[in-house]
Amino acid sequence: DRAMAQFDWFAKTHLPRFIAGDTAAYTDAEAVTMIGEAINRWASRTMAFRDNPRLHNQILGIYTLAWDTIDRSYWPARLASAEYYLTRDNNKETLKELAAAMAGNPNSVRGLTLSGLIAVGQWNFDAADRAIAALRGINPDSIEADLLEARNLLQQRRPTDAMEPVQRVLSRQPTHLEALGLRAAVFALQLREPQMKEALAAVEKLDPDNASAYLDVANQLAAMRQYPRAEAMYKVAIERAPWWTTARNGLGLLYTQSGDEDLARQTLETAKLLDPFNYRTHNYLVLLDLMDNMARKETANFIFLYDKDADPMVPEYFPDYMESVFEDITSIFKHKPPVKTIIEVFPGHDQFSVRTTGSPWIGTVGASTGRVIAMVSPANKRMGTYNWAQVLRHEFVHTVTLSATDNRIAHWMTEGLAVIEERTPLRWEWVPMLHNAVRKKELFTMDEITWAFVRPKRPIDRTLAYAQSAWICQYIAEKWGRQKLLDMMEQFRQGREQDAVFPELLGQNLDEFHKGFVAWAEKQVEGWGYDPASTAKYNQLSAKAQKLIEERKFKEAIEAWEQIVKLRPMDQLPHQRLAGLYLQADVRNVEKAIEHLTRLNATSLKDNRYAKRIARLYLDDLKDPEKAYRFAMDAIHINPYDPSAHELMYAVYLAKGDKPAAARKKEMIAKLEEWLEARRQATEVPWPPGSSAN
Repeated sequence: DRAMAQFDWFAKTHLPRFIAGDTAAYTDAEAVTMIGEAINRWASRTMAFRDNPRLHNQILGIYTLAWDTIDRSYWPARLASAEYYLTRDNNKETLKELAAAMAGNPNSVRGLTLSGLIAVGQWNFDAADRAIAALRGINPDSIEADLLEARNLLQQRRPTDAMEPVQRVLSRQPTHLEALGLRAAVFALQLREPQMKEALAAVEKLDPDNASAYLDVANQLAAMRQYPRAEAMYKVAIERAPWWTTARNGLGLLYTQSGDEDLARQTLETAKLLDPFNYRTHNYLVLLDLMDNMARKETANFIFLYDKDADPMVPEYFPDYMESVFEDITSIFKHKPPVKTIIEVFPGHDQFSVRTTGSPWIGTVGASTGRVIAMVSPANKRMGTYNWAQVLRHEFVHTVTLSATDNRIAHWMTEGLAVIEERTPLRWEWVPMLHNAVRKKELFTMDEITWAFVRPKRPIDRTLAYAQSAWICQYIAEKWGRQKLLDMMEQFRQGREQDAVFPELLGQNLDEFHKGFVAWAEKQVEGWGYDPASTAKYNQLSAKAQKLIEERKFKEAIEAWEQIVKLRPMDQLPHQRLAGLYLQADVRNVEKAIEHLTRLNATSLKDNRYAKRIARLYLDDLKDPEKAYRFAMDAIHINPYDPSAHELMYAVYLAKGDKPAAARKKEMIAKLEEWLEARRQATEVPWPPGSSAN
C-alpha cells in the first residue's frame, strides 16, 4: 500500500505535465526515467491502460524524453524502454531498445539478465548461456546468473540440473523469493506434487500474496501438459495479481491447447482490456476470431475445424480417414481418449504456429497438444506438399499416448511410437544418418535423447532423435515384447521416472540398456552397404550401371542395378533406376517395376508421382482396379489438391463399376478446378498483419 501511494503520487504529480508537454523543467535523465518507471507501475497495478489506451505511448514518451532529448548517452532509459516493451511481448522493439542500452554499457547486469530472459523465451539456449557467462564474468557469484541458468535449464526440461543453481542462491539467501519460486517450479516439472506444495508454502510464509511463484509453477505444469493443475496455479497468480497480463496469456494459451476456446477468449479478452498493446494477447485473439469462422464437421470420435473456402478437400477426406484408423490405433495402445479429439486445419502457417506455441513461426506442419491436433492446410505450399494422412496418424498416436499416460509419457517414447505407427520403412535420408551414428558411436544415451529434441547441438540431432526413438521402441518390442511398452506407459502415468522404470520392467539400468541397444543397432546396419568396402564397390558398380543405361543396354543395366540393390538395399537410387528400367519397352516387366515403385512410394512423403504411376500400372496394364485404388488414394493423401490424382481416382471408380462414386468424383474434380483457377494468382498473406516483424 505504501508503494502504491508513492506510485500514485508520481502519476498525479508528473503525468499531467508530460501529457501537456510541460517538460522544460525536466533536465535530469535519471530522474525522468525513474518517473516513467513509477508511472508504468502505477498504470499496471491500477489497470489504467484499460481506460486510457493512449497511456501506452505517453509512458514511452517519458523514456524517449530521457534518452533522446535530455541525455543521449543515458543508456538506462533505453533499458527501461526495453523492459517496458518486453512486458507487452513486443520482441522487435524490445531487442532494438536493448541493443541501444547494451551499446551504452555492455556490462549492465540488468541488460545481460534481460537479454538472457529473452533468449530463454525464444528457446535460444546458446544465447542464454552466453548471457550467463557474461554475468559471471562480472561477478563469479552472480545471483542473477544462477537464477537465469535455472530458468534456462527449466526451459530445456532439465529440472534436476536446474535445482543446482537454485540451491546455490538459497544457500546464500535462504529467503530469496524468486529462488524459492523456482524451487517449486523444479518440483512441478518433475511432477513431485507434495514437494511442490511444500515449496510454495515456504514462499507464502514470507509473502502471503505472492503471485510470481505460482506463475513459474503454472508455466512448468503447462509445459508438461498437466492442464487442470496448471490452470489452478494460473488462477492463483491472476487472483493475486489481477493486473498481470502475463498470467492471463499463459492461461489463455493453456485453454487453447486443451480445446477450451470459450474460456480462452474470456481470459484473453480480459487481458486485452488490461493492456490493449500486448502482442501475444492480440495474436491469440486474432487466432480465436479466425477459429470462430471456421467450418465444423463432427464424427463419432473427432471434431474437425477448417476453412471451407481455403480447404474444400478437408471434409471430403479427413473425417473418413481418421475414423478408419481410430480403432486400429486405440486398440494398439488399449486406450481410447475420453473426449473427442479436435483436429484444426489452418490455412496459413502463422496461424498454426500461434495456435501451438503463441509465436508466429515453428518449423513443422503438425502438432498435438493432447486433445487438440493442429496442422497446416495441405493447400498451403509454404512448407511444401506433405502426406497429411501420415501426419494425422502420427499426431493422433501422440494424442492417444498422452491421454493414456496423463501426459506423462517420456518424450522419446511418444515420438518413437508415433514414428513406428506411421508404418513406413526408414526414410532414405535417415539410413546414412543412422549408419554414421552407429559407426561413430554417436547414438544418444537415454539421458541425452530428450535433450536432442529440446536442444540439438548439431543440425541433424533432432532428426536423429526421432529415428533413434523409433529404434528404441522397436528394440524393446523385439527383446521384451510389445506389452512391455504398454507397461512402461502405465509406469509413466503413475509419475515414475525412467531410471526407475527400466530396472523394474526390463531388468536393466539405463547404462545396461544402452549397451544392449547399441549392440542391436550395430546388427541392424550390418547389411546396409555403407561400410567403406561396400561403398567403394557401390560407387564402381553404379558408374558401370549408369553407363549401360546411357548406352541403352537395358538388360545388362538391370543386372548391374540388381547387384547394387542387393549390396545397398536401403538406398533410394537403385530402386529408382530399376523402376525406370523395368518400364522400358524391350525389357518391360510391370510387376518388377511396381515392386520398386512401391518401395519408393512407401517413403515418399511429399511427392505423389510414384503413387500415381503404380495406380496407373495396376489400372491399365494389370487390370486390377482394387489395387489401383489403394495407390490412387495414396496420391490424394500426399496432395489432395492435385487434379491429376483425382482424375486417376475417377478412372479407378469407372473400372470398378462404381458409378455413384465416379459421379461424385467428377463433380469434385469440377469444383477443384474452379477452386484452383480462383486461387491461381493468389499468394499467402503474412498473418496477422505485421506479426512477421515481431
